[in-house]
Amino acid sequence: MIRYILISFTIFLLTINSLHAQKNYEWSSVKNGEGFNSFLLRNHISPATDLESFKELNKGRFTKNGNLIAGKRYKIPLRILTHQVSILGEDHQTVKQMDTTMNGAVIYLVAGHGGPDPGAVGTIAGHKITEDEYAYDIVLRMGKELLSHGAKVHFIIQDPDDGIRDEKYLKPDKDELCYPSQRIPRKHTPRLRQRAAAINILARNEKKSTYQRLIILHLDSRGKGNSTDVYFYHHAISRKGKNLALALQQKMKDKYDEFQPNRGYEGTIGTRKLYMLQTTTPPSVFIELGNINNHNDQIRFLKSENRQALAMWLSEGIQENYLLFKKK
Repeated sequence: MIRYILISFTIFLLTINSLHAQKNYEWSSVKNGEGFNSFLLRNHISPATDLESFKELNKGRFTKNGNLIAGKRYKIPLRILTHQVSILGEDHQTVKQMDTTMNGAVIYLVAGHGGPDPGAVGTIAGHKITEDEYAYDIVLRMGKELLSHGAKVHFIIQDPDDGIRDEKYLKPDKDELCYPSQRIPRKHTPRLRQRAAAINILARNEKKSTYQRLIILHLDSRGKGNSTDVYFYHHAISRKGKNLALALQQKMKDKYDEFQPNRGYEGTIGTRKLYMLQTTTPPSVFIELGNINNHNDQIRFLKSENRQALAMWLSEGIQENYLLFKKK
């Protein structure tokens, strides 16, 4: 039985590691009579959210009782930008910008199906699982990761109630909307035409950006015995789309080699005459995350840790593709 690596994602730890690795701080001296609250507020730091990270950054520089020392200099984390993105849900809507490596990039994220169309439907342990809910959760996680590196992200399919969720079984609903707030048609072609039009309108408004990319996320539906790796499609004549697909495939391969060296990775890249690939203007990649009916593939996206890992790996692939693009 294939084992899938579980990766936890902790913004706090990443922030601390970033501060140490990049020397992302300045020095400030404590005035007489200042306690933690007054000192941190004077330096534009929130005592409620950043006190522990401040203490970690300045470990060994306090009194025996853990207090500040008047006149002593302390490391102050440089101001971390945050974005409020309500679509991510209450627990995830504050996104800390870790760096600016993706400044200038515009990313469009589309979770497959939605609204009256759940997409592929599977069952496990008596639970009904639907393609649109799991694709949407991973899209949100990808968006949060990309935002944290400075990218501008457009979520084309949006659910007013479902932010990032950690449940194993994501409850299906039908209230997803297409950007900006359009009801999603039941019929297949009008549904695709609607989201393609939304993307193309946004792309025209983002014409100042030289790097615009579209990611379309789906789950496949095959027989229960058919296990598949994550695989990718691009438009046959899109060189930029192909390059992005190659970057994403290589990232998946590297991660599997790192965490499951004996497993191997066989995710493929191909071309297909898919409506979304043919009618949208940004270079695009259509991704299939696995077979919703296969037990091993189900493990890939049922566990929130695995959904987070997929989101991070795909986001890293996009980031590396962007950095390579900037060098040219």
